[in-house]
Amino acid sequence: MTLPQSLVKTLLLGALFFGSMASVFAADEPTTIKLTLLPRAIEDHGPSRPLLPEAPDLKPGNAAVVLLRMPWGETGFMTNEYPKLLEHPPLPLDDPRLTDFPFDPFAAQMRRAAYMKDADWAYPIDDEPLDEILLPDASGLRVFVGTGMSVWVTQQIAKGDLDGAREGVLVQLACARHLGQTPFIVIQMIAAGIADQAFDGLERIIGAPGSPNLHRAIELLPDSLGRSIDALQWEAVIEERSMPMLRTGIPEPGDDAAWTRVLDGWLDRWMSYEDTPTPEKSAALRARIATAGREAFATVAPADIDLKKASDDEIAMRFLLVTFRQIHQTAESAWRLEGPEAIAALVELDARVNHLQPTIGEGLLSYLANPLKWYLPIHSFGRRARMLEVVEALRDAAARNGGRFPATLADVSAHVPLDPFTRQPFLYVPSEDGRSARLATPPIPGVDEPRYGRVYELTIATE
Repeated sequence: MTLPQSLVKTLLLGALFFGSMASVFAADEPTTIKLTLLPRAIEDHGPSRPLLPEAPDLKPGNAAVVLLRMPWGETGFMTNEYPKLLEHPPLPLDDPRLTDFPFDPFAAQMRRAAYMKDADWAYPIDDEPLDEILLPDASGLRVFVGTGMSVWVTQQIAKGDLDGAREGVLVQLACARHLGQTPFIVIQMIAAGIADQAFDGLERIIGAPGSPNLHRAIELLPDSLGRSIDALQWEAVIEERSMPMLRTGIPEPGDDAAWTRVLDGWLDRWMSYEDTPTPEKSAALRARIATAGREAFATVAPADIDLKKASDDEIAMRFLLVTFRQIHQTAESAWRLEGPEAIAALVELDARVNHLQPTIGEGLLSYLANPLKWYLPIHSFGRRARMLEVVEALRDAAARNGGRFPATLADVSAHVPLDPFTRQPFLYVPSEDGRSARLATPPIPGVDEPRYGRVYELTIATE
């Protein structure tokens, strides 16, 4: 089976992203993290060191140029050392393969990029069909900024250099923010994955002996990174800007031959989702779409269409274009809402999309109209930040309560944020002796997928 080039690229990048984030986005249960914490109060004096570069610290320069030199300018390293990166996450901190891994030069370059003001990736979006733009930087940077820097952060923790480790997390988050300037949903997803790996490192820092309380630094983190609205808008026109028959505008009404060519091209691209695409299946699909289009346009039709004279192929293709544009416009409206309202609107849209599947086909809709499944991982940044903020608030409370967790979150004096996805408190259950506690994300209404949840099993360490 031959897949469209755009789909091949999307699947490769998706496999890279989801492979590395399997514990979060492909699990049947919430991710559970065990953290042993030393009680530490929030310092009342002195500025808190940030976890993202602040505007006065940024210098002129294009971070994209610096970052792209690493994966594609270091072929020797990519050939000899890159495979070892995938071995590191399960290794103990004192394993020589981890402690001796030669990543310092790359960490320095990424730090340089992190403190640059701009990231212009110079994609030729006005010159090339969108589905033919190569995005190799995404896979390379996932390796370097994601896995490579995570190894480097772990090296600093193993050496006891928690300030260096914290700076490494800052570099990852800043570079993820740079990557998030790209107008493509798949790159937004990869940027979210890199940020997620940075939070993994931040968890290890918080659980390390001697770690200061990072509540104030985490509190300053935004709820999201990147330009997801821009990416959603580009996603809405990706087909129209990619297919040769549509790049210069849709055919004139009544041009039956032109509309048939457009529909043929569309179906040739997306029938490849079928296990065994056949002319019979293609004919049945185009007939179903034409019937659905006539039914829909009988109520509200484009002003320039004559339903009696228009061919079935014109009706079908116009219905597809209108349907996908409406889906994306509805998704964009939802994304501009606050978390719970956005998710509720996207859940409703998801139900409408599922209702269309028997007509249009699951393959077409699963790729072109997946706004809920895009929204949740991309916006999980804010959820993880706020949850770690609660962890540090609890660590502060334990320091003020004789090394015991408080009975309820209401007893915590530091700021305790709500879950951005539900606007509900995080679920908190301490043990009777206060020496341990469970902190969990509340369930998301309408989203029956535990993989989007997170649980911290917290234990007070002995000094």
